[in-house]
Amino acid sequence: MDIEIKISDLRLVIERILSHIEHELGYAAVRLDQDDYWDIADDERYDFTKSPTSLGHGQLRDDWNFLTSILEDKDQAVSLMLVHVAPLLRRIGEQVGQ
Repeated sequence: MDIEIKISDLRLVIERILSHIEHELGYAAVRLDQDDYWDIADDERYDFTKSPTSLGHGQLRDDWNFLTSILEDKDQAVSLMLVHVAPLLRRIGEQVGQ
């Protein structure tokens, strides 16, 4: 199954969600209450014909540190950095959760 996502639409959706968190819920910053998380290996994440056999370990702090390098050097803003955005957005959503 192919899913086509327009980058401009995704950007708008994320902006609206973050605006809701900031303006309606009153969060100028979020202090995350967890750091470590489980991650499923890339080659197993989307294969539902079998259960994952290898779990990885990630840290939200490390993800944030990778991403803040973009603030200093915009050349670091490459597509692969989205793998560091996803866990942070998930945890913020879980923690703020409204």
